[in-house]
Amino acid sequence: MKLRKTSPLMRFWLIVGFGFLMTYDVAIFGDNAAYGDGMIWLFRVLMIISTVGLWASIWVSVKEYGKLEKPLSVKPIIFALVLALQSYVASELCMNAFIFKANLIYNLLGYVMYAVPFLLGAVVLKRPKIWFIIVEVLFAFYSVMQYYITSFRGAPIKFTDLQNLRSALDVKSEYHFFISYTIVAVLLQTAAVIFLTAVTRLETEHNKPRLVTLGSCGIAVLGFLLLSSPTYDWGIRNRVIRLNFSGAEDSQTSREVGSLLMFYYDGVYNHVKVPEGYSTEKAEEIIDRYTQKEPEKKTPVIIGILNESFADYNHVAPITTNKDYLYNWHKLQSEAVTGYVTVSPYGGYTCNSEYEFLTGNTMHFLPLGSAVYTNYLDSKQDSIVSAFNKMNYQTVSFTPCNEVLWNIGDAYEYLGFRTKYFKSNIGIDESFTYNDEPADQAIYDRLYEVVDNRNKDQGMFVWITTMQNHAPYNEDIPGGLELTSHDNMYAERYLNSICLADKALGDLIDHYRDYDEEVVIVMFGDHYPHIEGWADELYGKSLADMDTEEYSRLHQTPFIIWSNRSSKAETIENISLNYLSNEMFKMAGLPLTPVQQELEHIRESLPIVSAFCTRSSDGAWHRTGDELGSYSDILNEYATMQYYRMFDKDRRALKGE
Repeated sequence: MKLRKTSPLMRFWLIVGFGFLMTYDVAIFGDNAAYGDGMIWLFRVLMIISTVGLWASIWVSVKEYGKLEKPLSVKPIIFALVLALQSYVASELCMNAFIFKANLIYNLLGYVMYAVPFLLGAVVLKRPKIWFIIVEVLFAFYSVMQYYITSFRGAPIKFTDLQNLRSALDVKSEYHFFISYTIVAVLLQTAAVIFLTAVTRLETEHNKPRLVTLGSCGIAVLGFLLLSSPTYDWGIRNRVIRLNFSGAEDSQTSREVGSLLMFYYDGVYNHVKVPEGYSTEKAEEIIDRYTQKEPEKKTPVIIGILNESFADYNHVAPITTNKDYLYNWHKLQSEAVTGYVTVSPYGGYTCNSEYEFLTGNTMHFLPLGSAVYTNYLDSKQDSIVSAFNKMNYQTVSFTPCNEVLWNIGDAYEYLGFRTKYFKSNIGIDESFTYNDEPADQAIYDRLYEVVDNRNKDQGMFVWITTMQNHAPYNEDIPGGLELTSHDNMYAERYLNSICLADKALGDLIDHYRDYDEEVVIVMFGDHYPHIEGWADELYGKSLADMDTEEYSRLHQTPFIIWSNRSSKAETIENISLNYLSNEMFKMAGLPLTPVQQELEHIRESLPIVSAFCTRSSDGAWHRTGDELGSYSDILNEYATMQYYRMFDKDRRALKGE
């Protein structure tokens, strides 16, 4: 049957539907780096042609209908189903995903999530056009934000991100939004749908079809609730749902399951679990095995530094540069404790690294993708800060960030810092910046003033977080470094920033080398940066295809613990961030708290415990969620102590003990 012999209504929807499908498929290929440049540009040209053709077909068809006696009209229920399909397609387009999922039930459940809001408007409202447009815009906004969030941090939106909106608004200026071919396609599709909704006459629906549709919505929602649990379990068992192993696996999971459906799964099934056999008495019994020793009469200055995105890509795979970007860190290995510490985050979530170091707790027992400061820290907790307070130390937090970022204003209060410096009162030289962020050296220059002007009858613990190495890497940084083994402008800019951060570290050490008081300095990187595609290039394969040990290297950042009263040289091979502050206490000659002593006991069996994995003392790597066999009991012991310290309403920290 020739197209011109079909009815105008059928011809209209055939042309428009073909335009939508062409736009979708071409955009998928147009932003896919797996294809060569020639093919990518070919697809992009085709996408432009198809989107122009889409709008042209809409215009021609509407103009043709204007000449007909019978206007363009559609039943609201049918129109709602079409709009839901378009929104579903657009969201998957933004995740660079194909329509068909790992299990067709995922397709059904995903479509139900889009269809029900549209259908409810169709059956409840007499004039549902405005409702359709509002729902369409909301779904389009979600899809576009999913695209940008995944691009910026390498992982899709999680349910817990809803609690981090204030942090997102605070760091939005760190990223520069860009217009890609995928976004162009989604915006054109959304505009076309809004236009179609405006010009289409929606027929009046009789009560019987309304009731049938309303009942169908109820059945669909009930079926969704009944199927969501077994399909989630099926995904976990069959490794379709793979969370928090890497940003790449989180993204791949969303592509194979569906963006909005995975968002729902994350919100419903990803929550804090009470440890097996938990009780307040059991947790206190674990801690009370140990006694708190009195500290010697020594009050060293202790400086802890979380250095933003301070990482070593040579630890991942060999790269060649014209100079050593970690010159000082390498030189100091002859007089300090050094190594690579396993951190939980990748590409973001700095607050989680802070929390692990300052408390000895681990993200391993918390929901995947959660930000601990904003999601779970809402009351007083014991930490190394509170331990220093009990030793009559001055405890100072020192950050160039706003108080709302990760809710650090409240978090530092709950952790016990008595003096807090933020962007508003830190008083650093704001003209001394790299990458539009305060330079590490500018922060250290201000640190010298704070330390020198302190009450010298007390010890001091200063906690510093830096921002110099923060993404994006859109500006050249004068580090004098050239990346000669790979052609990646963003990686080279990042390494130049690391080069300058390393130089600032060397200057910091030299400043305190001959200081007239004992000074202990610990510095570590909070996570690797997200430089799109570069880690895959270094490994020679996708992050989602790596085993746990391979991927762990992208969670291992350099650390150093140095003292001007000790030339102890040691390399620690296996350690995670939750244990690192113990090593700082040892270097300073301070007694470990009962919690820290228990951590040393756990560390004997599980030297690495992080969000994405554990490593047992026999050298085996275990992904989070895997059975640990003989190590399960010690891990549950750890979980029991941590749950008590974080969530038990009868914990001693709340009673001032």
